This record gives sequence, C-alpha cells and structure tokens, in this order.
Amino acid sequence: MSDRSILIIAAGPLQTPVFEAARRHGLRIVAVDGHPAAPGLRLADSAHVLALDDYAAIRKVAEQERVTAVTSLCTDFAVRAAADVAMHLGIPGLSFGAALNATDKRRMRRQFADAGAPSIPFREVSSLESAIASALELGYPVALKAPQSAGSRGIFRVDSQDEMRQRFSEARRYEPCGALLVENWMEGPEVSVEGCCFGGQVYVVQITDKLVYAGASPVEAGHTQRSQLLPDVQRDIHTCAVAGICALDMDDCGFHAEIKVSAAGPRLIEIAARLGGDRIATHLTPLSTGVDLVGAIVDISLGKAPDVTPKWSRGAAIRYFNARRSGTIKAIRGLAGIPKMRGFELLVAGTEGGELLQPGFRVQAIHSSLDRYGYAVFSGEDAAEAATRAERAVDLEFEFAA
Repeated sequence: MSDRSILIIAAGPLQTPVFEAARRHGLRIVAVDGHPAAPGLRLADSAHVLALDDYAAIRKVAEQERVTAVTSLCTDFAVRAAADVAMHLGIPGLSFGAALNATDKRRMRRQFADAGAPSIPFREVSSLESAIASALELGYPVALKAPQSAGSRGIFRVDSQDEMRQRFSEARRYEPCGALLVENWMEGPEVSVEGCCFGGQVYVVQITDKLVYAGASPVEAGHTQRSQLLPDVQRDIHTCAVAGICALDMDDCGFHAEIKVSAAGPRLIEIAARLGGDRIATHLTPLSTGVDLVGAIVDISLGKAPDVTPKWSRGAAIRYFNARRSGTIKAIRGLAGIPKMRGFELLVAGTEGGELLQPGFRVQAIHSSLDRYGYAVFSGEDAAEAATRAERAVDLEFEFAA
C-alpha cells in the first residue's frame, strides 16, 4: 500500500469519482462524512464518521492518519474543513480565508465589490422591514438569498412586497441568524465556468449553458457543454470568471463560477471553490473536452501541476426529469428505453438519496436540488446534438394517481 495518504472530506454519492481518482493515483484513502451509510466510506482504507463542521475532530484524524494531501469534490460543506486541514498541516490547499470568501455569499459580494469584479448591487438585511426597504431601493424583481446555503436552497426570485413577506420567512428557515442578501435580479442567459487554480494560475476548461425550472427558485433543470453563446461573449465570461476568482483570493482548488450574461455584460452570481456538481465536472466536462478535472484536483492536492489541456471538442448534456406537476405517480412510460438511445452515457432514475422513480413515487414542487428525481446524460458530436438527445430522453409520459 502507498505511503502517501489523502484525506477526502465528504463521501456522498456524487463524491465517489474523487475516490476512484485517488485510487488511480495510488493513494491510501482516508475519508470522513457525517453519515455512516455514505458510499465513499466503503471505498476508503480508513473511514471516520464525523460532522463536516467539526474541524478539530477532522484535524485530529488527519494527524493520526499522517495524511499528505486533502481534497473534496463538489460539495460546499467540505470546503472550509479541507482548507482548515491544509492550513493546519501545511500541505497544498485553498487558504482558509479564501474558503470563507467562497462559502459565504455576504463575504463574496463584499470581495467582488472591493476588487471591482463584475458583480451586481446588493444589500445585507436582517429584518423583513429592511428587506422590503432594500428591494424598493434596488427595484423589483430582486433575489433573496440565504448566504451560506447551497443547491439553490433558500434562494428566491421576489417580484413584489407581498411576495417578500412570504419569502423572507422561508429564507430564514435556511439561515436563522445573521444577515440575508437582497440583490438585483438579472435577466439573461446563465452559464457556469469550470476549471481549477494552481500556483497562481487560473485554468478555465469549459463554459456550460444552464437551464432552470420555472418558478421562484432558480433550480437547475439541465446543463449543456460547450456553451453556444457567441465567441466574444464567451471571452467576456472568461474574463469575468477570472476577475471573480482573483477577488476571492482562490488558489490550489477547483472552481465552479456561476455567471449571468445581462444586457450590461457578464455579471458574477457566485463562485464555488470546488468542482461543479450535477455531473458537470465528473461527466460533462470529460465528455466534451477530454479533460479529467477530478484527477486534476487530486494532482493539485499533491502539489502537482494539473493537466487540463483539452483533448477534443464535443457535446455533452444533462437533463433532469420534469413531470410538470405534483402528485403520486401511477405509471411512467419511456424510462426503460433511455439506455438504448444514441449517445446515452448515464441514467439516474430517482433522488440522490436513493428513492427510486417508479409507481408510488411522490413528485413535489422543485424548490431546491434535493427535490429533483433523476436525470439522463448524453453526448453528441456537438452541443446541439447532445442537448436534443438528452431532452428527448427525459420527455417521459407520467400518469398520476387520482
């Protein structure tokens, strides 16, 4: 067994690709997660059930296991813990200050503003009254956000004062203490930017077009690579992302930057100091570019320059199922045929928690990424072909119980 050990923080279903990458690197794997049934724990050489915000306990494990590297993959909840271990042991990793910048939207907005990065007007609000006043000052519609949430939880579009009264209490459930954010709502196409940072260099690998479900919560319904926006717009997006990453002092990490292309140009929504979830980094990016971003962040954790040179340019797309109503499913037609379709890459029919999409499944309104109930990933010669294939695949016929 290797004398080099890596600590992987968070071991849920979407984290398993980083375990596989660490194994390919010949590393001994130490893993922590708050859930004993997390699948990555079974893939580790040494597994520990710990809360991801128990930094002292995680540091103690890192010391005892003599780890020489630390990483995570695509969850915000692990970013601070990984940075804390890297700082404590003096091994490669994101600084703790940058981890705070990237996991608290209040700090993030302040950093963007101080650095002059292309951002948007915002206000920090602690009461319903101040939220209403700020929304009136900024002008409806606005975005109301719980600053430390993830997966679109606690984020709402608000169009009126009456709606603010309703949404404020809902956002408060995700963040009971501290200021919430009220921001200008931007219209225009939304993209994400995928890549990594190492040794003071920012490597942009791909730009991803994003779709969202209809409704007040901007939950992703699909992603397509590569972006179909015009080349000059993509250059501006690239510049915008790099400015935001530098403003947050991010280095030695993966990143997933979310950007709106407004009438005034690209504007930063937020930047995560980890790779993109929703299979963006683990499936779409390697399918469309040939770049192994997961392997790249393992290399970065070892202090090694990542190989992020594109090998090809193809299309890749993920689409989430959308029954377009709530209720209990009586029957589904078309699901079994998806793996037989041209360009098929991956099918998950059910929630990330393991509840299967089948008769008896209860479809609820989509308020966060946790409410989604499955998806299909397809590839193609270009983005349009991949998107068409994925959209056709998830266009199922749902029958609901009376």
